[in-house]
Amino acid sequence: MHPLAPVGTLFAVTVWPLLAAFLLLLTPENRQSASSQTFAVAGLVITPLAVWLMPGTDALAAACSCIVTAIPLLLPQAQDRTGRILPFLVTGCALLALNIHSAFAVTVLCGAGTVLLAWREGRGPRRALVVWDMARSRLGGVVLGLLGASLLPMQQSSLGAVLLTVGLCMVAGLGPSPAPAPEAALMDTGLRFSALMLMFRLSAYPLVHLLMLIAGFGTIIMLVSSRSSGRNMSLPMLSALGALAAATGEGTALVLLLLAALGLAVLDLRGAADGEDGIAAGAAPWPVFSALVGIGRSLETEQLVLLVVCLLPALWSVRHRTLLPAFARGERGMVAVMQAVLLLGGLCGPLFLIWHPVTGWRP
Repeated sequence: MHPLAPVGTLFAVTVWPLLAAFLLLLTPENRQSASSQTFAVAGLVITPLAVWLMPGTDALAAACSCIVTAIPLLLPQAQDRTGRILPFLVTGCALLALNIHSAFAVTVLCGAGTVLLAWREGRGPRRALVVWDMARSRLGGVVLGLLGASLLPMQQSSLGAVLLTVGLCMVAGLGPSPAPAPEAALMDTGLRFSALMLMFRLSAYPLVHLLMLIAGFGTIIMLVSSRSSGRNMSLPMLSALGALAAATGEGTALVLLLLAALGLAVLDLRGAADGEDGIAAGAAPWPVFSALVGIGRSLETEQLVLLVVCLLPALWSVRHRTLLPAFARGERGMVAVMQAVLLLGGLCGPLFLIWHPVTGWRP
């Protein structure tokens, strides 16, 4: 226990979205919009201040928590009660999954967040089939992950770690998977990187390192060969690079990829996703470029050459563009702020790679 940590610090960091959802359920309809904004801002302020005081704090989980906690504030206002409440529940699942020290509990929380996300996005009859088709493979991964987590105590066998890794790869959306809608992609970012963070902690097990490399490279090759673009490419590509970062033990690269994924999801949601393919593929000076530098220093030479060859087609299509097009157009809204945050993250990325945090726990 951190000497300055109060008893309720854990709840202040991870359970505030669940409390916000409960309070919104009790709030009259005409005041829910303002209340949801208030809760989102309060959570964004509280989490960075309190996360470092949590019992058994993990620097990587703390950094990811500070990024994920911004999701409810970045979403546009929903028009109904359910649409306002469910983003807080999904964010709560992601925050809990990042900070709880149990592989079984993390897998359950990722599954619960996937179900809540599918419920929110699939309420319309025309959208339900596509959304639940996306969630079906993810829930299959949850089942495999739970089976693997239950077998982890068997020290004489690596079967549990292998099953858990395969399940987490499915939960993280690696491999063929339909692209979610813009709002769903933003909320899905936290769930995907919660699974990737647990994969990062499993890299010490035999065969797990190889499985994560296969999943990451396989997804990248699939995206490049299918000539995916826009949202169909950015989030799966960053998830695949996250698997490589987890395999190589590059936690700082994982944090940079999470920042890039969240920023690109916001830009796509606001209709300002010009050039996001290049950013997701690692164009300089954006955060993914720094993450690739971190991943590359830990890959073997043959693997590094394969990664460069896989990313070249996407980078070759990048054209000259203004670094901050929103500012060039005179905009000063959310799009401009997010572009500035991404650029700042990319410029500070090389300095961030000097940091070599140690994981606070392993399954």
